[in-house]
Amino acid sequence: MDSVPSPHVAHLIRDGFLRGIGWAFGVTLGFVAVSTTLVILLKSAGGLPLIGSWIADIVETTQAQLSKRNPYLR
Repeated sequence: MDSVPSPHVAHLIRDGFLRGIGWAFGVTLGFVAVSTTLVILLKSAGGLPLIGSWIADIVETTQAQLSKRNPYLR
């Protein structure tokens, strides 16, 4: 039985690094495509003001709770 030569460590590191860069690039492009599509759909449906008011309510509630816990933030 012939043994398969093991790859050099430098080759493994280089391949892993390049695969990591490729994966990160793909994830970034995928995120941009999905988020752009979602924003376009929400804009066309008129849903962005709804999300904005929901986030504003969360911020307002958080600030109210923080001012109750720490009187120096008032």
